Amino acid sequence: MSHANRRRIAFLLLAISAAIAGSMYIQFSNRELWGFAPLFLYLTLYSGVLVLLTYRADGTSRSNNGLSTLSGMLLGFGFPGILPIPVLLMVAFVPLWVLHQKLVEQKAGYGKVFLHGLSAFLLYNVLATYWVTNTALAAGLFAIIANSFLMCLPWLAFHWTSRQSPKVAYLAFAVCWISFEYMHYNWQLNWPWLTLGNGFAQWPSLIQWYEVTGALGGSAWILGCNYLAFKLYLATVLRLRSATTSAPQKRRLYMLSAAVLLVPILGSVIRYTTYSPVENGTITVGSIQPNFEPHFEKFANNEGAQIDTFMRLSKAALEEGPLDYIVFPETSFSRVLEEDPMRSTPLQVFRGELEGQGVGHLVTGFDGYHVFGPDEPLSAAVRYSRDGSMAYEALNAAIQIDFDSEKIQTYRKGVFVPGAESFPFRKAFFFLEDWINSLGGTVAGRGTQSQRLPLVSDKAKVAPVICYESVFGEYFTDYIKEGAQAIFVMTNDGWWDNTAGHRQHLWFSSLRAIETRRDVVRSANTGISAFIDQRGYIKSRTKYDEAAFLNGTMQLNDEQTLYVRWGDIIARICLLLAGMVVLGNVARSLRRSRS
Repeated sequence: MSHANRRRIAFLLLAISAAIAGSMYIQFSNRELWGFAPLFLYLTLYSGVLVLLTYRADGTSRSNNGLSTLSGMLLGFGFPGILPIPVLLMVAFVPLWVLHQKLVEQKAGYGKVFLHGLSAFLLYNVLATYWVTNTALAAGLFAIIANSFLMCLPWLAFHWTSRQSPKVAYLAFAVCWISFEYMHYNWQLNWPWLTLGNGFAQWPSLIQWYEVTGALGGSAWILGCNYLAFKLYLATVLRLRSATTSAPQKRRLYMLSAAVLLVPILGSVIRYTTYSPVENGTITVGSIQPNFEPHFEKFANNEGAQIDTFMRLSKAALEEGPLDYIVFPETSFSRVLEEDPMRSTPLQVFRGELEGQGVGHLVTGFDGYHVFGPDEPLSAAVRYSRDGSMAYEALNAAIQIDFDSEKIQTYRKGVFVPGAESFPFRKAFFFLEDWINSLGGTVAGRGTQSQRLPLVSDKAKVAPVICYESVFGEYFTDYIKEGAQAIFVMTNDGWWDNTAGHRQHLWFSSLRAIETRRDVVRSANTGISAFIDQRGYIKSRTKYDEAAFLNGTMQLNDEQTLYVRWGDIIARICLLLAGMVVLGNVARSLRRSRS
């Protein structure tokens, strides 16, 4: 391809991306959602820049760019959302490792290695999480760019180790990658959405062994399969080791690769088909999906219409028979005072209308606040009224109303979406506070509680999981350790329009069901609401973007899985090994500098 034609194609792609951006601005001005527009925006931008970088002025191409792009495509299309082909994750890093060998032979510096990794991880993040941009443009851009940069850390650690200790370079990549994923569960800028082990969430029959290892065990499995696929590539496709790799050795490599890939799958399928839920009783539950669009409708001043929708759906659910619980989504009601929640007019209405109608308990999310007493210690999330006379903290919380005893229990959300609900590293980035507030985020954050306590009744102990909390595996086990017998996930999921985001979030609940062996019911504002059994199988579900209810029976369970007991022990081992790798690299660097 000539240099002139290459420039024409690149500028055409960039012009298309500019047109898409303009169309998105017009849609936003008209209070319309973006749908898949952010995906096309990012892909045309990425492709335009890639074309400019791939072809030299003399018309020859840089094949290395194609290898990094291929890894990004395999990662993105292997993750659930666009294509349901998780097996692609098993070979997704092979092109990147082949590229790395070339870069080492070319004696490329860290900058070039970093840029190729960034290219692959940018495409991965775009294909898998483009939908975050539907929440807000700045939030989507930041999530994609920041996470791509963070993914480069294990990639650079791999390159560093390959120069210091080549024999352990691929082990170093695996332990550093899993350590990176574990960090994403446990720091203020948490974003574990793209954990590799989440890639099989849509196929619960293949990952029943997550009850032992959790999703990070799936990440280790995927990385192990990638390494064996890479070894097969070297031994068979490139024949780089034909002089030292005999036919019997190649057969053993094939057999090992097949065993590592298939044994966990076959064992999982057997476990899936033979699993019998533990019988500790059952509860009947009605999940309500009111379908209020969150950007322009849900938080508008139309409380009466929303109450009517909730009431209509609740009574329709009760017409099918008595229910132990009715579950409403996250932040169904606003301005609820935690100390006296029944002062809320909507909650008063529901208690009055539903009491004696065949329902035992109402569990709902609410947007509320807690007022600090005169001698009460202030939290880090404290805010003040305009006149400074009242100190309070905002809450994203849940409440259980017992219609028989009139007992009230509340629960505070414990994991917050960075930017939208919390301001990571607030002290270090104090100068960004005004900017965060202007984008609709929050600097003060929200109040929380230290324990993941279940809501208790004479029927069951249920875990009141609020939205983002359902993404965190080891955190999720705390509900079970406190006695939760079933899981209620209350979420919104309408921020992302009808794209992959809400479906991924649904499938992640299947992971939590497997890890803990608990039935899960989801009540999602716009969908998808669902009942999920202890195998992670979705028994029933609603459609997205419809007002609906869903009734079902949930099996209670009091037993604890090995994952509940051990947590992410694989990640802790990887953290130890990653530390040893880093110390070893530093020691070798010091010895070489002295010699």
